Amino acid sequence: MALGKIKADTLEHSTAGSLDTSYVVNGSAKAWAHFDGTATASLDAGLNISSLTDVATGRFQHSFTNNMSDAFSAVGGTGSTDRLISLDTGTLATSSYTIETTNHDATFITSQYVTSAVHGDLA
Repeated sequence: MALGKIKADTLEHSTAGSLDTSYVVNGSAKAWAHFDGTATASLDAGLNISSLTDVATGRFQHSFTNNMSDAFSAVGGTGSTDRLISLDTGTLATSSYTIETTNHDATFITSQYVTSAVHGDLA
């Protein structure tokens, strides 16, 4: 059986119009993670995340399966009610990132439902 390639610069829908494929590639998350930060900090679900490390209370490092092209990716996240998720900018790397969960007075706390997503270019 021969393998082939599909090459397309534009995706077209019969009623919704067309979309340049670079928009799909550049606008898609390159990694995401969902985990319980109050338990053993193991991934419940994810994409392109090889491991999750509980660094300290409210701090979690995610390592990529496939590295990013540079350390300036956009990372965002959400946590349980009254929890703030932020990126620890001192830990930015092409191979990993660390997020922090805090309450409104910036105290590090655990959070049951934690999610994060990474946008950027894969290496």
